[in-house]
Amino acid sequence: MIAIVGAGPVGNFAAELLAKKNKDVIVFEEHKKVGEPIQCTGIVTQEIKNIVKIKKDVIVNKVKKAKIFSPNKKSIDVKLTKPNLIIDRAKFDRSLAERAKKAGAKFVLGARYRGGNKKISIGNKRYNVKALVGADGPASSVAKSNDMYGNRKFVVGSQVRAKTKFEHDQVEFWLGIGEFGWLVPESKGVARIGVVAYRNPSGHLNRLLKNLGRKYKIIDRQGGLIPLYDPKLTIQKKGVYLIGDSATQVKATTFGGLVPGLMAAKTLADDMQHYEKNVKKKIGRDLRLNLLIRNVMDKFDEKDYDELVGMFAKDHVRKVIETHDRDFPSKFMLKLLLKEPRLMKFGKKLVF
Repeated sequence: MIAIVGAGPVGNFAAELLAKKNKDVIVFEEHKKVGEPIQCTGIVTQEIKNIVKIKKDVIVNKVKKAKIFSPNKKSIDVKLTKPNLIIDRAKFDRSLAERAKKAGAKFVLGARYRGGNKKISIGNKRYNVKALVGADGPASSVAKSNDMYGNRKFVVGSQVRAKTKFEHDQVEFWLGIGEFGWLVPESKGVARIGVVAYRNPSGHLNRLLKNLGRKYKIIDRQGGLIPLYDPKLTIQKKGVYLIGDSATQVKATTFGGLVPGLMAAKTLADDMQHYEKNVKKKIGRDLRLNLLIRNVMDKFDEKDYDELVGMFAKDHVRKVIETHDRDFPSKFMLKLLLKEPRLMKFGKKLVF
């Protein structure tokens, strides 16, 4: 039996793919309902469609434009060649769980993993397993129990759903507030507004809400830890595998983990024996590049952000951003540097 701990999208997708290979799969989830609590902004690129089919009712909106603000409130408008999708994360998670069940995977909800690898403790029961997959989030108990946790670093995401005014097909990004802030249109009257920050996320979120310059009414609040990618992390060890946030497979520029996590799940199902080697070959390069960019941006001050937005405002630079998905910076970073060599000046921040 293959035990998967965590019924998020990555764990559920891995369960489906493994069950389709006639593996005996059981998914354990500590919460009593799949898809809750919600800890994701829910904006993804079209790249996700190349990995997994998405039901129409899961997509709640599409954005065709992005507006990027600098700290001095100057902005640039970016037209997205491929519209970004805004998904209902709870529905998405549950749809993947249903697909996994149809493929033959079993689910046990309200069951907390308490330790072990070949003999695992779940709630008050013990199970004998051939393989254990940790898909249980950034603070993974599977990783901790099996000495695979490493020296993890995190940012904190803090988000509200609010009624306010905005353009229905446009996402807003605010640089220099925490690591950055966003307004993602969920529907014609409701937006997801949030920030990621190493420290004081609530304070940065309040600053963002003030900077919006418009009235709003908060409906609810969401948030949680987001891991920084660790290229040195052990993610396969003696029949134990880590995927998704549990493996820190998150883009350190945007802190999105759906696309790399789903790619990791597919890589695991294709070849469990060589999973770590294969997944680092498949997504490691771009995750490392994202981390390198984040290390530079962590040293930015407001003047640097203002200058960066000014460079992106140039037509020849903006076109590169408009025509490439942000999931794979290795496909467009060289083009970006050739179009705007002044971007190289920020590389000095890696050594100073």
